[in-house]
Amino acid sequence: MTTADLLTNYETCDRKGFWSRNWSRRRLDATSILREALRVGVAEAEREDFGELAGETVMELGANPGMEMPSSHYLHESVIHHAALADTLTCAIRRPQDKPWLLPPFWPAGIEGWASSAFMDPSGNKLRRIVLASSWNDDRHYSEVRSWHSLGEVAAFKLPMTMVVLVLGQHRDGRRSGPWTKGFLHPQNHKLRFRKKAKVTSEVFSDKWEQVWREDRGEISNRQWLQAMLEDDILRDVCFTVDIPVPEAPVVQRIRDMANRKLERLAGMKKIPEASMSVCDRPPCPFKGCCWSATPYEPSEKTGFVQITMPSELA
Repeated sequence: MTTADLLTNYETCDRKGFWSRNWSRRRLDATSILREALRVGVAEAEREDFGELAGETVMELGANPGMEMPSSHYLHESVIHHAALADTLTCAIRRPQDKPWLLPPFWPAGIEGWASSAFMDPSGNKLRRIVLASSWNDDRHYSEVRSWHSLGEVAAFKLPMTMVVLVLGQHRDGRRSGPWTKGFLHPQNHKLRFRKKAKVTSEVFSDKWEQVWREDRGEISNRQWLQAMLEDDILRDVCFTVDIPVPEAPVVQRIRDMANRKLERLAGMKKIPEASMSVCDRPPCPFKGCCWSATPYEPSEKTGFVQITMPSELA
């Protein structure tokens, strides 16, 4: 659990923050597995096939601790689907000649025990962050820029950040539906396409075009898939960066002081706070079952959780 995760959970719901100090779901949801796979891929320093490594990480985490799904019917297909997705995404944001992304090697002065969720540019002069989103709009933009994962990390390290945004499409039945994962093959020349270049923008691919999923087309390399997205002028819609500068010194100090106060209050909680009713599903809370079951219960290893350590206790 990073400090930004903990502060975000606490601001969302007192009880979510309280339980997040010590507990995490044993099984991981698909987005968490994908995020961890990308972290491994962009930070890999020895293997040149870091995209494949990201895919392998999904397969490993899908088996242990396992992927959490509403229905096990799509579990195996979903793990394979997200492995292919992780491979492609990693190759999109890290070119073959790029140096590995770094992890901040220290706790920033002024916030004792800060566990970072960010990466650091190989130059060491700025932070990096990967944002996975189903869709993107102005509301989501400002929500991410002003979050603890972005502005909180910037204030903690007093370094600017480049936020890498990956728009994945909607998640249904264990799959992401978007150009990262799905395309169409031309009926004659079998060229991979994602968007028809027609005068009528609403025109869609006819039944003659073959719909293909990324995980089913091993003969198409990641570079070929990404090049096709680039040629259809769709890559920039689903893969782009947002720069976050360091605020003025008084703002930085205000954010740091706020983080310290919130962490102190959270560390001092002894009783389970009252539950919140309207914040359980956006995004889904890992403790939702604890509060909404017929007989409410607390997290434990018997109820599908694992014990973790609160970041401020690592100092």
